[in-house]
Amino acid sequence: MTRPVLSLAAVVVLLATGVAVDELVDPAVTPVQVSRTAAVVGSSAVCPDLRQDAGVLTRVSAGVSTGAGGAGRIVVTPLRGTTAPTALSLTRPGQVVVGLGGSVDGDAFVVRAEGALAAGLEVEQVTRGERGGERGLAGLRCQAPSTQAWFVGGATVVGDATLLVLANPDDTPALVDVTVWSADGPVDPRSGRGISVAPRSRVAVRMDELAPDESLLALHVVAQRGRVAAALRQARFDSRTPGGVDWVPQAQPPSTTVVVPGLPQGPGRRVVLVTNPGPDPTVVQLELTTADSQSVPAELAAIGVPAGTTVATDITQLTDRSPMTVTVRSDGGPVLAGSFVYDAQGSSPVKDFAYGGSATPLSGPALITDVVIDRPTESTLLLSAPGADAVIDVRPVQVLGEDGPLPPARKVVVRAGRVVAVRLSSFLPAGATGRLAVEVTPQPGSGPVYAARYLRERGDRGPLTTLLTLQSASGQVALPAVRRDEMVGVSR
Repeated sequence: MTRPVLSLAAVVVLLATGVAVDELVDPAVTPVQVSRTAAVVGSSAVCPDLRQDAGVLTRVSAGVSTGAGGAGRIVVTPLRGTTAPTALSLTRPGQVVVGLGGSVDGDAFVVRAEGALAAGLEVEQVTRGERGGERGLAGLRCQAPSTQAWFVGGATVVGDATLLVLANPDDTPALVDVTVWSADGPVDPRSGRGISVAPRSRVAVRMDELAPDESLLALHVVAQRGRVAAALRQARFDSRTPGGVDWVPQAQPPSTTVVVPGLPQGPGRRVVLVTNPGPDPTVVQLELTTADSQSVPAELAAIGVPAGTTVATDITQLTDRSPMTVTVRSDGGPVLAGSFVYDAQGSSPVKDFAYGGSATPLSGPALITDVVIDRPTESTLLLSAPGADAVIDVRPVQVLGEDGPLPPARKVVVRAGRVVAVRLSSFLPAGATGRLAVEVTPQPGSGPVYAARYLRERGDRGPLTTLLTLQSASGQVALPAVRRDEMVGVSR
């Protein structure tokens, strides 16, 4: 009789959530069980690369969404920290703390939550640079360590530098393989095999060493042993002209239907990226959801994507009048997808870019912990409902240390097949400045809702931009069907 075996990924999930399981269920001798879940009682997030230098500052913010309940404890420490972790003043759901990590330079930053607060943990990192290859806003959602990650974005052609950061916050070593695709097809898989990451350390892999002179990269990072928090960063610098910098968000795993929300309206280029990681070619169509329509333009109805390649489709002319969400549908095998926003400001040659990621619909509250409101900076919330009408609560959340009452919440109605843009500065009086955090929650009965935050600063020399795809925290984790091993404890 074949016994069911827990996968490494399942074991990691159980350990990460503090769940102990001592009974395996064998379908051959025990009735099949419905899926079981357990409450999340421990979680972590790793901000991969904090930089503090002249003209370069990184800020980290952390919070707990109202989807969590009860007490808990949240602590922070540098990845290579040798001192005791520092406890944060977050004591209940619906709170955010900002200004973390200011003393950390050239290291990752780890946030760990224990107890009921762990179910709602959200952490964000934003680096602001003023010159050279660091100029721009580079933001990302700090992710938990895992056994795999997907990315769509990056390049290693002249003028582009892309860095893969692998951070291991655990006490055991990790062994990682990286598979790379590009506009020209699969890259030799041998180049990314066997990358070792020691405990409580990180490794920065220059992508030009794995895939030299390639454009439109896509990556699959797999930890064959242990876990890592993977992050991908691209900087563009043309001679003396800064071309921007951003983190590439982690993508949803390959699927035949992929939703890419949050392409903002505005000047510059807007590009949809589709990667076919499979062995056979496929054809995809791009359905565009805008502020006033939803359609598949004729030129986007059948786009060929050869096996093992990434294809870029420019939709700039279609985003001149409206923000957009793109739904990618494959007629063949599953694909990856994302977006690239190249922002411009007047006639200045200085630009910045942002990568947008694929997403799943919000399943509960989603927290934006970093909302800076001042005259040259605007944060825009982009909400889309491709399938059915949706009603969303947008509620300001307490930022610890900020005085004054919170602005009232708003109810935003998004009609089926439409996108709505909400300027977050409108929550404060005209001309006011400050810090906000915002929680976005679909009301019960709403259709699928996708959300992104576009952060844009009008700089003296050109724009500074970054995108954040929102994700709901999960208070439950699925448990695999297991049974007791009768041989455990039996001497041999």
